[in-house]
Amino acid sequence: MLRSSGPMDKSTASRSSGGLLKLAMKKKIHSVWYHLLFCIIGYNLVPGSIGCILLLNGWTPLTVYERTGLADIVVAAYVRRTFKERQYRSEAQTYFAEINILETYKGDDWLRKISHFSNMAGVYNVSNFGEKLMCYADVMAGESYILFLTEFKGRLSAKYDDIFGAAAPYTEYNERAIFDELGWDVWSSWSECSSKCEGGYQTRERKCNSNNGTCDGNPVKRRQCNLFPCKGIRDLLDIFGVVKLPRGVSWSRDRKSAYYVTQSAQLFAPVSSIFKTDFPTDFSIIMVVKFPRKTGYLLTLSDIMGKQKLAVKYGDRMKFEYYNGNDIPEIEIPEFDIDVMDDDWHFLAFSVQSDRIELYFDCESPITKPLKGFTTTTFGRNLVLALGPFFARYGMPFQGGLEQLLIVPDPNAAKQQCFTQVKLADQAIKDDSGPPVVVQRETTLDPLFTKTNAPNEKVEIVTEWSSWSACSVTCGEGLRTRTLYCPNNMLNGKCSPDNTRQSQTGPCYQQECHDQCPQPCLNGGTCSAYGKCICPFGFLGNQCQNVSCYPGCLNGGRCLHPGQCLCTGEFTGKFCETALCNPSCLNGGRCITPGYCSCPYGYMAPICKPFCSFDCQNGGKCIRHNMCKCRRGYTGADCSKPVCKRGCYNGGRCVARGTCSCPRGYTGSKCHMARCNSPCQNNGSCIHPDVCKCRSGFTGPQCQHFKCRKCFNGGRCRGKKCHCQHGYYGERCERRKCTYEKYVVPYQRTYRKLQREEYTTKCGPWRWKNCVKTRLKYVVVSKMMNRTDYRCV
Repeated sequence: MLRSSGPMDKSTASRSSGGLLKLAMKKKIHSVWYHLLFCIIGYNLVPGSIGCILLLNGWTPLTVYERTGLADIVVAAYVRRTFKERQYRSEAQTYFAEINILETYKGDDWLRKISHFSNMAGVYNVSNFGEKLMCYADVMAGESYILFLTEFKGRLSAKYDDIFGAAAPYTEYNERAIFDELGWDVWSSWSECSSKCEGGYQTRERKCNSNNGTCDGNPVKRRQCNLFPCKGIRDLLDIFGVVKLPRGVSWSRDRKSAYYVTQSAQLFAPVSSIFKTDFPTDFSIIMVVKFPRKTGYLLTLSDIMGKQKLAVKYGDRMKFEYYNGNDIPEIEIPEFDIDVMDDDWHFLAFSVQSDRIELYFDCESPITKPLKGFTTTTFGRNLVLALGPFFARYGMPFQGGLEQLLIVPDPNAAKQQCFTQVKLADQAIKDDSGPPVVVQRETTLDPLFTKTNAPNEKVEIVTEWSSWSACSVTCGEGLRTRTLYCPNNMLNGKCSPDNTRQSQTGPCYQQECHDQCPQPCLNGGTCSAYGKCICPFGFLGNQCQNVSCYPGCLNGGRCLHPGQCLCTGEFTGKFCETALCNPSCLNGGRCITPGYCSCPYGYMAPICKPFCSFDCQNGGKCIRHNMCKCRRGYTGADCSKPVCKRGCYNGGRCVARGTCSCPRGYTGSKCHMARCNSPCQNNGSCIHPDVCKCRSGFTGPQCQHFKCRKCFNGGRCRGKKCHCQHGYYGERCERRKCTYEKYVVPYQRTYRKLQREEYTTKCGPWRWKNCVKTRLKYVVVSKMMNRTDYRCV
């Protein structure tokens, strides 16, 4: 065990085995470890010995936190290739792997001393991987790992501080453990790109949380972004007018260069105003987006008949929907198993070609899917490109964050959005905005490890690039080449795997070519060194003789002056890109062709009048989808229900506007009056059907009988009056004749009084004496007093 391919056989094996023995003693592992170590070392001497994987009872692995502290180099890496074939293995049956470093956690200084593989930054060969049966770390091509490495003779080797310990799963939990051991906080998100095209830079930062204030590595990293040319790109944020902050668009709160789009925004543009001819056959869609937490469409291409020809759909999976060559929706649409609904910013780039599509997600290696029956020639005319679904039947409008949204008529532009392999640094450079940042490293060496098939021979072969050839031209831009060769070619003329690139081609530039223009340049044009006229903005042609209205006058418009089009009566706009509808579109409709509006759901073309699936009765008017505005006195969805102001009482029913139908025993406009068949007498009132309420002194069903009233204080009822006793008077003898006299009434008054009180307490330095002290306190005191009152005599 613990041998590298090539020269890392016995010395490294013995050194690593000794380290494991010390580790076993330190951890006081069960005696089975000694048997295990014996098998590990014995396997190097006797091929075919039993694997130690059978002896791991009771073994406790080291944590990622512990392995990080022991390793010299810790990286996150994507395994590009593994060389597990017999001719590439060492005598200990270990193999090497070609990796692309995604993140360097520890050992930047070590990596600067180690050559890259080929001419690609961040790509290395790592030896000393093997089968798990023999307690090596086994890695698979196409997977990502956290690797614990060391340096051996200028090359990377897996480091075994624990069995299988050279590799761990690339997970957020393991990455957090590494950051905790090194004292770093997690990385911030990548910043916005400093340039929209032609190459810019992004940075991200992290904080050092160690006790001593120092951490291994750089606090700031930098990478290139948007390396594709500016020529030909279509910036949809500009075309849709997002940069002008229309209704429903505002600046993002968590990213200063981004925008937040709500569902009330209407962002679209005719394809004819974006591309001079048809939609491009091969193209890239490049975006930086913060998606909402629900499924929907980000970008759609539709025709005026309502067919969605092309769409990018997000959710728990990203989808690329399109119509196939038969103009029907494709069933086997490409799906990408990535979840973007995590309330975070993501970098996405689609590379679309005639037979395949690639998705670069957060600048990682692309995911490739086939395209069956995909052809842009079937998209037709009168197309509209929109943010979110253009027609409401496809779902709700897009709502989320946008920082970049480009269409580039070049499928190679997608992989130039940003580079994750630009992670390492030859040197720390100073950035104007803060601490050192990381730059890309370049190398001309391409080390490969291989092994002869001879039984006792082991050869290390290092391939090198030749010098660049002369430029293919004597002036202007040309090409130059270089080839791969072996300085110690001893193995049948072959020193690298078959799939290694054997030559490279690069651009070169010689002196300027000075040619004369055959005809004079007009309209302010200048003659270039290549003998062609360079025209100012707004003019084109061999002599700059033609007026240009870039991107061109649309819909029959004619270019009058640079950037000024003369439109027909059916279109308007700077380039005649906007159709006119007369009368204008109502209810939020959008004019897409002259005289024809694209209407929201529930409204009807051509001018988007509201549509109600039922008739509005009693003079009502349809004002929204299935919503009537009723005349005064009527209500209900279809205005069929009459309204009686303040309602009908006592169970009455409103049968017409302001008219109540009353139940038996009630009458009046609101059924509020009870009705008695026999009228109430002596001013009695009818309170319920055939029920009278009588005045005082009367009784009977119709209040027809007189009732003697009660007389008080001994009075007697005679006829209709009370006869009172002496000393009383009033209609019912309720009043008394009195002569009042004064008299004195004693009463007790209680109040609080402040008085002095003496008490005994301990005093003196040691509180051994008794002292008499005085304090104030409130006491309750009562006092008899008199007051004057009056009584009747």
